[in-house]
Amino acid sequence: MSYLRRIIAYLFRDELTIKHKLVNVILGSALVVQLPGIIVTFIVGTTTAGIWAQVLMAAIIGTVLYLTNRFPDSPVPPILVSTLANLLVFPVMYFVCGGYATGIVIWMLFGSIFTWLLCDIKWSVIISIISFVLITGCLHIEKNYPQYVTFLETRNDEIMDTSMAFVFVTIIFGLIFKYQTHSYEKQADALKENDEKLRKLNDELAEANERLESASAAKSTFLANMSHEIRTPINAVLGMDEMILRECNDKQILEYANDIDSAGHQLLSLVNDILDFSKIESGKMELHPVEYELFSVMNDCYNMIFMRAKRKELHFSIRNNPEIPAFLFGDEVRIRQIIMNLLTNAVKYTKDGSVTLKFDYKKTDEENIDLIISVKDTGIGISEENKKYLFDSFKRIDERANRNIEGTGLGLSITKKFTEMMGGSIEVESVLYEGSTFTVTIPQKVADFSPVGHFDDRLNHRNDKLVKEEKESEAGKNDSFIAPHARILVVDDVKMNLNVVRLLLKNTQIQIDLAASGDECLKYTLLKRYDLILMDHMMPIMDGIEALHRVREQADGLNIETPVVALTANALVGAQEMYLEEGFAAYISKPVKSVDLEECLVRLLPKDKIEMVE
Repeated sequence: MSYLRRIIAYLFRDELTIKHKLVNVILGSALVVQLPGIIVTFIVGTTTAGIWAQVLMAAIIGTVLYLTNRFPDSPVPPILVSTLANLLVFPVMYFVCGGYATGIVIWMLFGSIFTWLLCDIKWSVIISIISFVLITGCLHIEKNYPQYVTFLETRNDEIMDTSMAFVFVTIIFGLIFKYQTHSYEKQADALKENDEKLRKLNDELAEANERLESASAAKSTFLANMSHEIRTPINAVLGMDEMILRECNDKQILEYANDIDSAGHQLLSLVNDILDFSKIESGKMELHPVEYELFSVMNDCYNMIFMRAKRKELHFSIRNNPEIPAFLFGDEVRIRQIIMNLLTNAVKYTKDGSVTLKFDYKKTDEENIDLIISVKDTGIGISEENKKYLFDSFKRIDERANRNIEGTGLGLSITKKFTEMMGGSIEVESVLYEGSTFTVTIPQKVADFSPVGHFDDRLNHRNDKLVKEEKESEAGKNDSFIAPHARILVVDDVKMNLNVVRLLLKNTQIQIDLAASGDECLKYTLLKRYDLILMDHMMPIMDGIEALHRVREQADGLNIETPVVALTANALVGAQEMYLEEGFAAYISKPVKSVDLEECLVRLLPKDKIEMVE
């Protein structure tokens, strides 16, 4: 019994498919009934040839059963047993076991049916057609040439043989269908159990998703608040510092003020890095392709990094392929940010020597190019073991040696993510203590194939203008217009921010009223007509958006049509679109730049109240 159990366990082992197990049922049951079948054949007086035919059939079934389990993925054994049984053994048995008056017809019918259970459709059709031809031929031969058939001795023997064949085939089919039913019921139970597990898992996932969405919303709220809370004091610091730079003539104080301006913008850069990283990680960062002039990007990068390099006595230069198309179509802001991140790192980690920015291109088709940007420095370099950490978030290479260098460790991570968002790639070559070269390749659409020319040549044409701007910077910034008859209202709950705007616009001679809350704003808008309102967003009790809507709804209000500008520290992605949808005429982020503020006023104030000055 233990040996029999091992055989059954082997024939129905877990690694077999249902189809393989069904083949084992068919062959096993057929093999099992062969022994009593041979006994019955002997009892009814079948010839020796008939008995040997059944023995041969049992040997074929046993051999095929072994091969089927030895090579479970092979289609040959089922085809082999079906072919031998239907096309050889059953036709031979027909003539040596008594013809159609015996049970051989039932066995031949069984052979045709189990062919469809064992083989694929193609072989089942082929074998069934040949079997049909053979059985038809056997019947016709028996009818016309009965001498070729070895009949049983008596009618009772024929009845017994037919009855036993019926019993054996019924048992085999019963086992087959019972096993199929059992398998399908077991499979259905398993599916039902899996469905229940999946349902529970889906419920758990839905609950986890709700928690994640809640956490994401909390994170977005935190970032918005952090942006507002940090940018608000930075706005005050940089705004007041700008007034010192404008109005003070003491060189020592101006030096202090320049240091404050540099530190303030450095802090602002850190905040921007953290916000950019959060936007990217949450999938909320979007690209905004526009047509832009490549020389403008080069010139901006030169202006922004030149003084940093000069303070460290580094030689900074820009080299470019003069044939690069002058006008491209892409996200100019992100491309400039990528370049500035690489340049800032190069200057930070280079003690002496040079930093070189290179531009080249490769034409990919009639409308597109690969813009190739590389930044080479003679800095500390990167060891091979540290290269794998280079683009990790919040990771700074060799922090002990570079502990005095500022930064969050996000610059290169953000650069890589921006580059990949634009379908580009970034590579680095570096030798420790000798320097590094970062190369960024970004696909860009060409807006105009006119060559950009040599950067140095074009820069020289601007020297006079740069000298003039430097002198103006030293003497204090000049206002671009005056508007003594214009009246604006500035609304902000932080007194320092109100003072910053008032001082930044002092020389424009604009009449300015200051409101410290949304309620105070509504009182002013009922009493005076304004040409423009500058509105903060995140104010207590009544925020800027609600204040805007209530100004528009004032029945006796004097400023229902007055343009309102969102002047806010909220710099998250989509902020500008949100404010414009709410009805604001424009959006300016804090820390406010005097240039941005003046451009906005020139654009929105009545033209007859603006007088431009040289």
